[in-house]
Amino acid sequence: MFVQRRLSSSITRVIGWNFKNIRSKNDSLEVIFEEAGKPSKLIMPLAWLRDHCTSKTHYHYPTNQRKSNCTDLMNLSRIEGSDKISMDQNQKSLIINWIDGHKSVFEIGDIVGKGRKKKGEKMDGVLELWDSNTLGGVPRIEKSNLSLQSFSENLVKYGVVIIDGIEGIAEATEKLCQSLVPVHDTFFGQFWVFSNSATEDEPAYEDTAYGNEEIGPHTDGTYFNQTPGIQVFHCLTPANVGGDTVVVDSFHCAQIFKNKHPEHFETLCNTKIAHHYLEGSPPGSQIQSVSLEKPVIEMDSFGNILQIRFNPYDRAPYSCLSSSESSASDAIKFYEAYQEFSRICHDPLNALTVSLRPGSVIFIDNFRVLHSRTAFQGYRKMCGCYLSRDNFMAKARPFFEGNVKEFL
Repeated sequence: MFVQRRLSSSITRVIGWNFKNIRSKNDSLEVIFEEAGKPSKLIMPLAWLRDHCTSKTHYHYPTNQRKSNCTDLMNLSRIEGSDKISMDQNQKSLIINWIDGHKSVFEIGDIVGKGRKKKGEKMDGVLELWDSNTLGGVPRIEKSNLSLQSFSENLVKYGVVIIDGIEGIAEATEKLCQSLVPVHDTFFGQFWVFSNSATEDEPAYEDTAYGNEEIGPHTDGTYFNQTPGIQVFHCLTPANVGGDTVVVDSFHCAQIFKNKHPEHFETLCNTKIAHHYLEGSPPGSQIQSVSLEKPVIEMDSFGNILQIRFNPYDRAPYSCLSSSESSASDAIKFYEAYQEFSRICHDPLNALTVSLRPGSVIFIDNFRVLHSRTAFQGYRKMCGCYLSRDNFMAKARPFFEGNVKEFL
């Protein structure tokens, strides 16, 4: 979808323009405009202006989509002379008559709002990064007070939320999930009921989730190219001893990591590794999933963390060996960085512990919040699923204001 975005009314008028030669003669315009009472300027490639023309010839308003297929964009993005550029009588719009006879009208506030490269535009004020001291406990909502808005605001803000007052059976959990967000299906199935002592009615995979030993902080599904977005757990039968759920805000950990070890932070942003899920003997003979190589820390161009893929256990062999010393150096840098980040993620000060009980369903943003489990004794039965993060964000966006919607 083509995002319609307008800047504030501080941009009042067009002052003037000049041709610029960036890659070829007269291929760009330097547009000067008044903003907050002072002159500002931006260099706008003609190809960019033609691409952002919203005339009915180039833009389909009923669906908010472009019409151009870009097969002849550069040839059409030419102007025969400076007399083909003008502005309206109020100096609010730039008017361009293109070489093919098409006329575009660009309202100055609109095109600046759409095109100005943003610096430092962050999710501050929407995401609340936390540790055990600042949050204190996982946010909770009673089913009787549950709304899509309260669920969305908590899950976006903290990356984790518990809904209490749910009947302690799998069917009630599945119904709750379906009422909120569509399920994200994988080869594990749409909805699972599992324990550390599987019966004929329960699945049994070769994964530590189906045992009773401790599992450290991690994100799920790093071996899928489409990472599951939201993790859901409901403990139907608690263990006799142990089996607590531990959650960690990896975005907070990444911020600590960046401040303490900026070079290591860049390494985990730029080094791509693969993860895998294997079953059978020999390994992979029954079920196999291998992800494309992706970074541990994924950023957008504005400095926001988009996703953390952290799972030390499911990492595929790291294909980095060669006769080059630089390759060996890069590998060592990666392991040094991964170790330091792992230490921060395993720091108890950054963790919240929850003893899940029947009736309480936890929702975890799998792009942000790591989860782990303490070792336990006795029988423990769980149910859960993955939910679609894209569908969740589509439902959540209306509850947030301004340009921040574009970062959700």
